[in-house]
Amino acid sequence: MFLHLSKYACFLSMLLLLSGCWSQINFDQLTVVSAIGLDVNKQGQLQVTVQLVNPTLPVAAGGGGQQRRAIATYSASGVTVEDALETIRKQAKKSLFFSQTKILLIGERLAKQGMDHMMDFFWREPNQNFNCWVMVTQRPVKEVLTDSKELQAVSADEWKAYFINKTYKPTSGGIQLYQFLPRLDQSSFQVAVPGLLQVGKSDSKDVLMEITNLAVFRNNKMVGWLNSEETQVVSWLTQLSAQGLFQMTTEDKKSIMFELKNIHIAMKPIFENGQLQMNVRMKTNASIKTSTDAMDLTDKKTTDLIKAELSNAITASIEKTLYKLFRSYNSDAVGFGETIHRKLPKKWNPLKDVWNEELVNIKVQSSISIEIVKTGLLIDTNIKKDDVP
Repeated sequence: MFLHLSKYACFLSMLLLLSGCWSQINFDQLTVVSAIGLDVNKQGQLQVTVQLVNPTLPVAAGGGGQQRRAIATYSASGVTVEDALETIRKQAKKSLFFSQTKILLIGERLAKQGMDHMMDFFWREPNQNFNCWVMVTQRPVKEVLTDSKELQAVSADEWKAYFINKTYKPTSGGIQLYQFLPRLDQSSFQVAVPGLLQVGKSDSKDVLMEITNLAVFRNNKMVGWLNSEETQVVSWLTQLSAQGLFQMTTEDKKSIMFELKNIHIAMKPIFENGQLQMNVRMKTNASIKTSTDAMDLTDKKTTDLIKAELSNAITASIEKTLYKLFRSYNSDAVGFGETIHRKLPKKWNPLKDVWNEELVNIKVQSSISIEIVKTGLLIDTNIKKDDVP
C-alpha cells in the first residue's frame, strides 16, 4: 500500500514540474496593430479602425509576382471600443497585438462630442502601449489610416518618427497616451493634441497629411484649434520644446526670421488682494536666420532695438495664445493650475473645482530676456538684404 502511494506521489510531483502552454498564442495567430483610430460613422455610432502591419509575400517564381501593401486596415462599429475590436478580430482572423501600437488617431467629430467612457478600453487592455502618440484629424479616420501617403511603408512609423525628432516639436506639440488619459479628467493641466491635417485638397487616392496645429480639450471634450504660432507658444510654456523659429516684422517694415534656442521658462503664481497673477519669465538665445533688409549688428543701438522689438513680439504672441485658451476655450492647456497646485497648494484647494471658470480672471505678466547670438558666416556681422523676387 505504501509503495502504491509513493508511486502516486512521485507521479503528481512530476506533473507539477511540467510547463503548460494552454494560454499561449502562436506568432502566426498574432498581427501587430501599428495604429488604432476612433471616429463616428454616418449613423452616429462609434467606429474603430486598426492599421495592421502586413508582412510582405515572397516574390513568386520567375520574379513576376507582386508584393502586398505593408499595411492592412480593418474597420467596424460598436457600442464600445472592445465591441468593435471583437468584430475586427473575426474579420482579420487574427489576435490583435497592441504592445507595438505607435499612434492613437481620433476623429474631430468624435472628439467634439466628448471622450467620456471611450477611453475605458485603453485603461483596461493589459498589453496596451502607453507610449503611443495621440493625434486628432479632421478627415475620416478610416481614410487617413488607409490612404495617407508617407515615405515609410507604414504611415504610423513615419508619424512616430516625426514626434521623436526634436526639430519639429515646437510647432507640432506631442502627447503620449500615458499623459493623454489622466488629463481628460484633470482641470489643472488639460489636454492639447497635435492635429493630423490634410495638405490642400486632393482627389487622388493617396492623401498627403501634415502634423500641425493643436486640438484643445476642456476636460474630455475638444473645444477648438490653435494655429502653428500658438502651438509653438504652448510648447514653450509647457517646456515640451526649448527651441523654435519666430517671424517678426519691425516698425520700419523689416521682416526678420529668428531661430530661438535654449529657451528657459519659469512661472510664478502671485495672489494680490484676491487677484491671481501669473508671472511668466522667458530667457532665450536668438540668432537671425533671414532678413529682408540690411542690418549692422556691430551697432549696439541696432541690436538693442532688435531685442526690444523681438521681446515685444514674443510677449504679444504669448498673451494672444493665453487669451484664446482662457477666454475663448476656458481650457488650461499650459498647466497654470498645476503650477499653483505645486507651489501654493493651500491656494489651489478652493480653486480646483471652479478652475475652468476662474481662468478668465487670471492676469498674466510676461518678462522676456533675449541674447542675440551668432551671425553665421558673416565675419563683419553685417546682415545683408536677402534676395527678394
